[in-house]
Formats: sequence, structure tokens, C-alpha cells
Amino acid sequence: MKSNKFSGKRLLVLGSNVGATDIVEYARSHGAITIVADYLPPERSAAKQVADEHFLISTSDLEGLSKLVEDQKIDAVLSGISDFNVRNALLLSEGCKLPFCCTKAQWDLISRKDQFRDLCQRCGVPSPETYYVGERIPDDLFPNLPYPVVVKPVDASLSMGVFICRNEEELQAAEPKALAESGAGKLIVEDYVTGHEFAAHYTICNGKPYFACMDNRYSAVVQHEEEITIPIARVYPSLFLEEYRSQVNESLLALCREIGLLNGVLFIQGVYKDHHFYIFEGGLRCAGEAPYRFLEPINGVNFLHLLVDHALLGKAEGYDGDKEDPFLKGRCCGIISFATKGGKVAAIRGLEEAVAHTPSVTGHECRYPVGADTPSGNTLRQILLRFVMICESREQMARDIRYINERVSVLNEQGEDMCLRFDPDQLFELL
Repeated sequence: MKSNKFSGKRLLVLGSNVGATDIVEYARSHGAITIVADYLPPERSAAKQVADEHFLISTSDLEGLSKLVEDQKIDAVLSGISDFNVRNALLLSEGCKLPFCCTKAQWDLISRKDQFRDLCQRCGVPSPETYYVGERIPDDLFPNLPYPVVVKPVDASLSMGVFICRNEEELQAAEPKALAESGAGKLIVEDYVTGHEFAAHYTICNGKPYFACMDNRYSAVVQHEEEITIPIARVYPSLFLEEYRSQVNESLLALCREIGLLNGVLFIQGVYKDHHFYIFEGGLRCAGEAPYRFLEPINGVNFLHLLVDHALLGKAEGYDGDKEDPFLKGRCCGIISFATKGGKVAAIRGLEEAVAHTPSVTGHECRYPVGADTPSGNTLRQILLRFVMICESREQMARDIRYINERVSVLNEQGEDMCLRFDPDQLFELL
């Protein structure tokens, strides 16, 4: 039976992105009044359709949102997984003196790549070699770097402004582009470490961190003239989980404690190469794959609920960190995507039928409906469809992905398939 632990509380949710609907449904189920605000009309927002109230106010309009907080007597502000919206929820909460899971200083400690790199070094977390952090790269540094290197803004997200440079000329050309994506006007130049990419999540409850999950990232290059990749699949648990736990996990737990959060979520991203790990960035939020969607049915804990509890009650209620099991009780789970090459979506065929005939698909999302213009590039904005899968084995996952790939198509105005798909044979390449 659902409780009324949030009775009388009013929660404002910014945005309609992944996680927003789940926050609204959880809060409402325990008695909260929920309000969603962003620039989308309700017919294009699943979160607004299930909320008690909704307003047409951009999530970037902090002045307008502040007035809404005052007028509606809001008790707390949250967002889904969007980096932009979570940051604005934080700024709005601080400006209106409402509770939030972290401060702006704690947020910057993780989201700013320069501060995060310093934090990793203090806690013994292995990271790529850093060659420069600052504004304009000194002229005498260009010819002396051990190319290839990566240059990126210290404060951008969605892979914006990230460039792999194999020589001095490429770095000189990339520098102004990277700086243009940085609100702080600073960039970082680091070693280009190739290998197998992964992400890990940590839940922090009552100041104690718990290792929640770890994946393998399978990437795709949408625009072949570029080298930046996007994740077309994330599969859990990681094939390197045992090595990670023995080599890196204790230093990450120390890093979580160093942040000083009472309750919250941290995700980190890194590369595994030759039995070594290199952590290159993180965030005080859930990553875009929203793995709580399968962590809850398997392990019985949901870190999204922890965030809502903290926001509306000021404490964790009912969360049991000992249930966290990054091995997922032997299951194989995944977030499998279709990535658009760009263009207008003219038709999506076979989607509902394929999902209905694939019980391992526990949820799916379509980010660009029929009629939508999709971007062209190599950023996370290329993700068009996503499938949440809970399978008994990697073999079952491979079979079910193959079934979906064969039956779902997304066509442009010329009747051409406009998406890249994950090749299920890749699931076994690292075994």
C-alpha cells in the first residue's frame, strides 16, 4: 500500500526529459502535488500529462520559475536526467532557499572537468594525463604535446566541443571551437586514451556511498568524417566489473565521501585498457541511460526515489543500500538505441508491435516523433529510439536485439532508413 508521506508537499519538476515522468509518478503516488514546467505543450510531454498541474515556462527562465515557486508555494524543485535542467533546478532551489541534494560548489566539483580532475587526483582515482587547463593554449605547448590528445570545454555536456587532435594543426583548429562551447571560457587538454568505455553509478545515502551499477559502452560513429562516438548500447553488468571493484572502487567510494553529500547520485565515465582504468568525467545526477529502470525490479532499490525523498522530506526513507548489487543477480540488462543520421522523420514502422512481442523490453522511448527534424552530428542528440531491456543472459539479449533490429524501421522523406543500430554480435566480442 502506498503511503502519504508527501501529503501537503508541492513538487516542481523542470522539463519533460527522461526521468521527469518517473519523478512525477512516484511523488504523486505518495501524496505530493506535482507541477511540471517547460516550453513543451502537454500533448508533447508525458510528464505534464501525468502531473497535477503544468505551466508553459522555459526551464532556462529562472526569473519566471522563481515567481512560479512563490505563487504555487513550492516545497522543492527536481528535474529528470538532463544536465541542463538539473543544474537549473539547483540554481532555482538555491535562489528560492529550497532544499536540494547538492550545492552549486559540490555540483561544480564534479561537473567541471578541471575540478573533477583535481578531485580524482586527491582521492587516488586513476585518470588520463592532463597537459593543460585554462583559456588560450600557450603557443609553446602546441609542438611539445604527445599527440594524439583530446581537447574539450571544462563545463560542456552532451559531447559538445570535444575534439580528438592528432597533430599541432588539428589542435590549433579545435581550440576556438572547444572554447566556444565553454561558459567558463576554459578548456582542458588531456591524453587520448583508447579502450573500452564504461560508466558506473554510486548512490549516497545518509552520507554513505554504495556501488550501484557498471556498464560496457558500445559506441557508434554517426558522421564518419569525425571520430567522436556516441553510445548506441550500454550493457550491464560490465565485463570488467570484478577488476574494477578490486582496482578502483575503494578510491571512488572515497571520492563520494569527499564530496560531502548527505543523499545523492554520482555517475562517472571512464576507459578500460590493458587491465587499467582511466576515469575522465562524472556528474552529480543519473546518466542519460537511467539505469534505475532495471535496478529497481532486480535489486529492489531506486536511487531516483531517494532524490525525491530527500527533496520533500529532507531525509532518506526506505532506502536499503545493502540491496545494491552491481552484478544484478546474474541478469543481463541494457539500454539499446537507434541513432539518427539526421533528417526529418517521415515514418516509424513496427515499433509497438516489436515491443509487444519482446517481453525483455520493459520500457522504450522515442525522442523524435514522426514529422520531427533530427540533428546531424556525433552527439547524444542523435539518439532517436531507446529500449530498456532485462534479460536472463547475453544470449537472450542478442536474440531480442536482432528481432527488434529486423522489425523496427525509421524512414526519412526519401523512404530511406535513417538510423544506425547496435550489432548484437558485439555483445560477445570482449568475452
